[in-house]
Amino acid sequence: MVELVGRRSIGASPAELTEGRYLASYLEQRVRIELSAEDEARYAEQHGIYRAFLQKEAHRHPHPRGFPAQLIFLSARDPLARAALLAWRESRNIAMNAPAKYDEIERLLRDHATDQVIIFSEYNQVVDEISRRFCLPAITYKTPAEERRAILDRFRSGQYSKLVTGRVLNEGVDVPDCRVAIIVSGNSTKREYIQRLGRVLRPKEGQALLYELITSSTTEEKIARRRR
Repeated sequence: MVELVGRRSIGASPAELTEGRYLASYLEQRVRIELSAEDEARYAEQHGIYRAFLQKEAHRHPHPRGFPAQLIFLSARDPLARAALLAWRESRNIAMNAPAKYDEIERLLRDHATDQVIIFSEYNQVVDEISRRFCLPAITYKTPAEERRAILDRFRSGQYSKLVTGRVLNEGVDVPDCRVAIIVSGNSTKREYIQRLGRVLRPKEGQALLYELITSSTTEEKIARRRR
């Protein structure tokens, strides 16, 4: 990297930028979500199928792109690998989209009824469900450009105080500033987490808040740790 762009000429920590009023003062809150007994059992079963295959077979078939490319590659010709891939997807879906998260979203929306709030989810079907349940405007990759602009303009003007979206607003779009962001589910990349945190960091009066909903005793806890 040094060869490409040279050495860093200056650096500053988030605390220094906050003190200098270049960034808003902010607070990150992790909210633990519990699975129902039924979902916990389903998660344990599906994650167990995936882990059993991984421990027994996957290390013998290295793939240059790593997981999940390795498992996808194997699943094309190995029924056990395909079962493991489907189990991984199901366990991930259970963890990231726990029904109790909707109860927490409702509570947070009630607590921040007068604030500008953006809600993020990794899954477009969850974006659609949140939009339907709480009557919120939504933006996904399927949203036409004209409609997207209209929603963002109304959010910017305060006509809309809440917005739910997927990964489509992570970067490359001038998203209006807000005071509260809620991550319902996300991937493990730090870049995505920082992009979403950045949506509440423009200088403002009062403290900005980022909530991250994390399903307890699942791989989502590990994903959240890697994100941070």
